[in-house]
Amino acid sequence: MALGKLRKASRYITRYREIFSVLVKYGLADWAHRLDLDFAKEILGRQTSMELMEASTEERVRRALTDLGPTFVKFGQILSVRPDLVGVPMSDELKKLQSNVRPEPSESVEQTLGKELGAPPEEVFQDFEKEPVASASIGQVHRAVLPGGEKVAVKVQRKGIREMVETDVEILADLAGLLEDYVDEARYYRPRETVESFARTITREMDYNREARNIMSLYEDFEDESSVKIPYVREDLTTSRVLIMEWMEGVSFGQIAKEPVAGLDTQKLAQKGAEIFLKMIFINGFYHADPHPGNLMMCEGETVGLLDFGMMGRLSPRMREHIEDMASAAIEKDSDKLARIITRAGATPPDLDYSALGSDVADFIAYYGGMPISKLRLFEALNEMVSVIHRHHIVLPVEIMLLIKTLVTLEGSARCLSAEFSLISLVAPYQTKMNVMKYSVGRRMVRLGRFYDELESFMETAPASLSDILERFRAGSLEIHMEHRGLEHSANRLVFGIITAALFVGSSMLLSSNAPPVIYGYSALGLAGVILSIIMGLRIMWAITISGRLE
Repeated sequence: MALGKLRKASRYITRYREIFSVLVKYGLADWAHRLDLDFAKEILGRQTSMELMEASTEERVRRALTDLGPTFVKFGQILSVRPDLVGVPMSDELKKLQSNVRPEPSESVEQTLGKELGAPPEEVFQDFEKEPVASASIGQVHRAVLPGGEKVAVKVQRKGIREMVETDVEILADLAGLLEDYVDEARYYRPRETVESFARTITREMDYNREARNIMSLYEDFEDESSVKIPYVREDLTTSRVLIMEWMEGVSFGQIAKEPVAGLDTQKLAQKGAEIFLKMIFINGFYHADPHPGNLMMCEGETVGLLDFGMMGRLSPRMREHIEDMASAAIEKDSDKLARIITRAGATPPDLDYSALGSDVADFIAYYGGMPISKLRLFEALNEMVSVIHRHHIVLPVEIMLLIKTLVTLEGSARCLSAEFSLISLVAPYQTKMNVMKYSVGRRMVRLGRFYDELESFMETAPASLSDILERFRAGSLEIHMEHRGLEHSANRLVFGIITAALFVGSSMLLSSNAPPVIYGYSALGLAGVILSIIMGLRIMWAITISGRLE
């Protein structure tokens, strides 16, 4: 049954076995018992150790992803940005995933550099350090010096990583399809859509040309800013698998938190770093989306340097409007308006309880709306709002969730320098600017123009569509397709029940008439039929008891 939906090449089957072995090891394969997977039956029959089962589900998921390798670690890291899908506890646990791995052998690095740059490292660089300064799942960074003395960071992609990721993504797509088709409760989490989004994200991340363009865009945005330092990219030496940029000298926020620098005003440094990101987000609309303490550093003159531009966020005009409307509703303490905006911005389930959502949003507004700014922690408020959204199975656009993740991470990085730091106090001035922009004549004209374009498109297509429907109706060829989900089990049980009842009635008639052959004064066929019908009836009752449903 389900095996027909899986890829059967030997490399896939081998990997499937590895995946199911890890899932069983951590007690995460219960759902797979519902599938008819011949090659996995022996694996699924294994037992999980009690020691592992004592750990929380979230911890077991994180450890399983770590064991499954780079692609699954990346998948977990990206899911950590989607607490609306996986819930805040799982999201927080997945944030602990580390992509630090054993460095690639220097021979492989030199082969990649030679192939990508057209010459061996000793001809391209004046000096190249074979020992990497950082090593992650997709690539690693080396320090080097170009002819002329320019210090650079050389980011080199791991050999064979693209092929490995491609295989794992295809397997993830297969598993997502199985989950969506055979595990009803998984449909709320949109497995296929989530894997497709992950595939797009990791494909972009493996293209270093894209990362180089991101860095250059930010470099141009902050070229005249003295408070921030963006590395300069050597575009002439950068390829899809090798990225060469200016070497950044400084001390990371994480290091400063562990070993304070004498005479440094950490509150001022935290505020400076936060303001840089708020400008990127709310003014430029294009921002660095991973501001954890290791990616922020203090450079010469206490300027804030940024590292690792693989994850970037961009706010479209429509998303900006949704965010502005949400912020406005929260400030006005209008829970009904905020609930409407959430459902308009996100994808809602068919059975959404609007009154329950409104009640939860009203509680959220009542609690956080009356709290003094000095006591309000943005990450707590955002996490609670996301918990409400997750509870009602609403899925927000990736842009909004990435922004929430960035703000939560930013506040955490700033608070590692200053425990009294409050990001919400810095957001207030940007809220005023957003309101001015929201009600500006230019923004109104843009909205009016978009409305006119949509209306014009509708007016052009609607008459032809209506005419086609009427013509099909007149010709008797109009077809309406309806999909019934979850009725297969009901139909099977109904038929099984009818057969059981018919067998019982027929057997009772045979017994009452002593139809031959007769054993000890009873009809043998009638007695056998009654016993069989009782067994079948008990089977139906057992199935209903196990599922907890009558269907």
